[in-house]
Amino acid sequence: EGAIDLDDLVALAGPRREASADLLARWRARAAVLFVDEAQDLDKTQLDLALLLAGERRDIFAVGDDDQTIYAWRLADVRRVLGLAARLPGLRRVDLETNHRCAPEVVRRAARLVEHNHERFDKRIRSSPRNAGSVQLLADPGDEVARARLLLTAWATEPPGERHAILARSNRELAPFAAVALELGLPFRVEDDGLRWPGLEAEAVLARADPSRPVLLAVARAAADRDLDPALTSDLLAWAAGCDDVATLRAAVQTRRAASERLRREDADLTLATAHGTKGLEWEHVACIGHDEGVFPSGRALREATDPRRVLEEERRLAYVAWTRARKTLTIIYDPGAPSTFVLEAFDPEELG
Repeated sequence: EGAIDLDDLVALAGPRREASADLLARWRARAAVLFVDEAQDLDKTQLDLALLLAGERRDIFAVGDDDQTIYAWRLADVRRVLGLAARLPGLRRVDLETNHRCAPEVVRRAARLVEHNHERFDKRIRSSPRNAGSVQLLADPGDEVARARLLLTAWATEPPGERHAILARSNRELAPFAAVALELGLPFRVEDDGLRWPGLEAEAVLARADPSRPVLLAVARAAADRDLDPALTSDLLAWAAGCDDVATLRAAVQTRRAASERLRREDADLTLATAHGTKGLEWEHVACIGHDEGVFPSGRALREATDPRRVLEEERRLAYVAWTRARKTLTIIYDPGAPSTFVLEAFDPEELG
């Protein structure tokens, strides 16, 4: 259709500016002062375009936070904002050091964590004395469902009116919390709850199976007869946990699906989200889950990295973003037998369970 997207708008501006000096002059005249927000998220082409529009006068005002550079997969690079002074001679840096969102203890722990990074501006992060709140370490060696039930049961008894969020490294880690929210009847908002519902193929298998047949035998037979794709077998077995027969499993899936349609609401006070999707947002109470070894920071990201040190620093910035979404209370849930390196960096050994 000849349509273009946002990336095209930036990329296609390059050839046009080279072909027409008049066009470039016209656009520079329209940008007497150029304001660039979220400067830490710029990729190279976006920054080049911004500096081109600013022209020789360099009347450009950039706002950003090097400690919140978390989109390397979108080609953002913390070194780009750290190196702005080299591209803009005479650049004056103004540090906005006071965090007006978070309780002092949240700021103190988050700052202590991110200060382990080497690629950052040397600055001091302060808290506003007007804020109040606390940080709680929740050492729980149980599985994620047990952790979810413990936290959400406690939150469910609190007075309504304040917003809560559960933040994870990935959508997959949100699944147990979504399942328990459905179990407890708690409304929640989420982009992707990580719950993998039985697909049409799996439901067709359940529809054909004898409802009185033991569910594990039915799933095993379907897999053996190749009626069920092996990739879906484990998902169906997960849903089958606690169900004695096929009829019970059918009812459980229908009940949970109906509950999901009823409880997933945009106006809910409880949010389930990944840390990547929360920059710029805030809640009164935040629980950061999965602060376990190999989970956060992501073991896979570190193993596959060509430069593990830089990836670790980005993962640390991601944790910093997640922690500083909390206005009042921050709860960090971790396995005391295998705590994340971020927990070890932000807290003293005697504080850990």
